Amino acid sequence: MRISPKGSKNFWTVPGRDEKYKTCYMEGKKKNYYHVSSAALEKNDIFQSREDFITAMNDIALCVLKYDVVILCFCLMSNHFHFVLRGSYQECYAFMCEFKRMCAIRMRDRNGEVSGLKDVELHFDLLDTQEYLENAIAYVLRNPLAARIIMMPYFYEWSSSASYFRGPLKEYGIPVNTLSLRKRRELLRTRHPEVPDSYMLNHKGYICPSCYVAVEEVERIFRHPSRLMMALAKKLENEFEVQSGAADRIVMLDSELKTQVLELIEKEFGVSSLAQLSADDRLRLCRLMRKNFNSPVKQIARVLRLSQSLVASVL
Repeated sequence: MRISPKGSKNFWTVPGRDEKYKTCYMEGKKKNYYHVSSAALEKNDIFQSREDFITAMNDIALCVLKYDVVILCFCLMSNHFHFVLRGSYQECYAFMCEFKRMCAIRMRDRNGEVSGLKDVELHFDLLDTQEYLENAIAYVLRNPLAARIIMMPYFYEWSSSASYFRGPLKEYGIPVNTLSLRKRRELLRTRHPEVPDSYMLNHKGYICPSCYVAVEEVERIFRHPSRLMMALAKKLENEFEVQSGAADRIVMLDSELKTQVLELIEKEFGVSSLAQLSADDRLRLCRLMRKNFNSPVKQIARVLRLSQSLVASVL
């Protein structure tokens, strides 16, 4: 089920098997599971440096203290982010808006101008079955693997992936509250750095995700480490993205797409640059980019230096 972010907060659109939509009224304060994602920025990165990611990780730890929400998992990518939350729609929406606001402030401070992030929509998907919930968690944690950033989700620093089924190998860190007030203000970038005594600072410079993520709840959902590992091993991006509507939203940065396209043309056409492609091959490449990367018409046109009308005519 997918919630419409505009209009009444209590109306939901439910995709049926016949692709028609019916609307049902639901109590806005009911606590449910949601997959929340931001639309990807096309021309800029939300997080450009390691420092940006570290700041965002600590921002999540602070944001969750303000709202009645439970974080099951999350993943920060360079130009978008994903969360699986439990709570009422109002609280989850408020939490996500606050996190997005903090990211926008960081971008403004970094770039010296107002970022485009404030206008980026948040997309809420109601996870109404056990299978949908498990797939959503796996999908979120698989994001860096699908983007070919890492070989295993557990190796990606900017997510909660390394927090589950650790047994006695708990994340180690220094209690944040043992730091001086000045140090805490510098670390958390706030004048009021009050955090729970359970918050631990790891050696990488951010609060351990296991301190604020519902690790035990996720472990109960999957019941055994092998089930989580199997879910993370499944290539379910296409299935889940179509089901949730995420396929229409995920966009690579132009620079990332160009790198992927160069690999693609070498594999498919046996050449090393766009300049070596014939006109017919470029049109075929348009279709391959849509199929492999779900690239929108405007982005394909920019990257291949073709008119939007021509690209649209071949897709």
